[in-house]
Amino acid sequence: MRDKELNIDTVLSPAYRQIWDNSLLGIMVLDSDGIVRYINRLLIRTDDLQDADILGKKMVDFYPMEKERHVSIRTIKSGKPIIKKTILYYSHKNKLVNSLISTFPLYSKGEVEGVIHFSLNLQISQRLIERHECQEPPLLDAAPLQEKETYTFASLIGDSPKFRNAVTYAKSNSQTDFSALIWAETGCGKELFAQSMHHASARHDKPFIPINCAAIPDNLLEATLFGTAKGAFTGAIEKAGLLENAQGGTLLLDELNSMSLELQAKLLRVIQEKKIRRVGALREKPIDVKFISTCNIPPSQALETNKIRMDLFYRLAVVVIEIPPLRQRRTDIPLLSRYFLDQWAVDSRQPTVDISDAVDEMFDRYPWPGNVRELEHTLKSSLSVLHGERTIRRHHLSSYFTNNYHRVVAGDTGQNTDGVASPPARPHLTGGIRSDDLPTLDGGDNICLNTTLQQIEAMYVERALIKAGYNISKAGRFLNLSPQSMRYKIKKIGLRIPTE
Repeated sequence: MRDKELNIDTVLSPAYRQIWDNSLLGIMVLDSDGIVRYINRLLIRTDDLQDADILGKKMVDFYPMEKERHVSIRTIKSGKPIIKKTILYYSHKNKLVNSLISTFPLYSKGEVEGVIHFSLNLQISQRLIERHECQEPPLLDAAPLQEKETYTFASLIGDSPKFRNAVTYAKSNSQTDFSALIWAETGCGKELFAQSMHHASARHDKPFIPINCAAIPDNLLEATLFGTAKGAFTGAIEKAGLLENAQGGTLLLDELNSMSLELQAKLLRVIQEKKIRRVGALREKPIDVKFISTCNIPPSQALETNKIRMDLFYRLAVVVIEIPPLRQRRTDIPLLSRYFLDQWAVDSRQPTVDISDAVDEMFDRYPWPGNVRELEHTLKSSLSVLHGERTIRRHHLSSYFTNNYHRVVAGDTGQNTDGVASPPARPHLTGGIRSDDLPTLDGGDNICLNTTLQQIEAMYVERALIKAGYNISKAGRFLNLSPQSMRYKIKKIGLRIPTE
């Protein structure tokens, strides 16, 4: 049977080489010793090998990863193909690459004499697809609401066990219509997971529609979800809700714990009956929607504090996926940093930027209350002040980050960011104001009570924002304030909120 197998001479013949040279896949051919016999221009460019003399040399010398992770070497040893294996690795110039790889053995006289390796760069292919879709005219019957960006499981960067476990659960759920609840702190990527699950499911060609339950008042949220019938209230028109718009697809209920219990009861009936009735309508309509919901507090806490109805929880949380915060997967910080910097380099058509060892150490020690979103914001802020430099150093970091770092890391260890011993910390009242910073009545001078109260109010508002990762709705709940009241106080105090 081996005479039907390809050998190295065949795949390196002029006819085949013409195909490989013009392929949209990266192609590499190795002999049985792992020596590179051929590599096409696309793979050279993708893996930063333009300046490397790789032909005639061992492939493993140009790819810094453990030998057991080299799928081509595994195929040479086993004689078995490896098909559609997703791997994350660093290129020759330490650029993070996420690829879908297939390898096939090459035979001569019944013995493995080499391997042919096919590689699809998932990041580049996704950008090409998005660029192509932007050039296409919109479809007339397209859903009115679609996501701004498309995320797939290839977009989820991380190798830590807890994170990979969450990805495994998400992939498994994507192959079913069972409802899923994703819980994580703010900034961990809950919507990225939800979109990835949708695009990996059988519903990928149908709408994915997210709705932020915390951002819409209850009286509008019901009409937004269920739609309205003409005449239901003054000015009401015949309008479909998001549940109808998501027909056949997926509806993401973001921050489910912010939805009122009354509306949760109405949603429970929809899930049970698989029918909806527009506000003010008499007739029901059948729906076919997969529900994915998110929660920014532990589900047990949401149930104990009556933020989520228990009967609704068991309907929407058939599978519970927990995304670990960034402080619990510190080994992923270099991977994520490299990914964001490489993405910026591609988008801006600029050379890649590195991170100094000192900044790497700060990133590793910092607790990242804003999680991955805060890491991305910090890197973007640093990129904006590089002015042609190719390495992010301490003086490039924003004052917001360095102040937070000094307060929560350097202040706790008695070292400031320059490695110099800090003076002993005075007792904290909380946040950034210390108890002995406040005026006392011991002296002969009077104090201004209004000014002092404003200082304390500003302190608590800032502390709540930091704890909530600058999510205004969540910070407001810490202080028992509505989002509108929270925004008013932020504006009155003059605080600046970091933006993406």
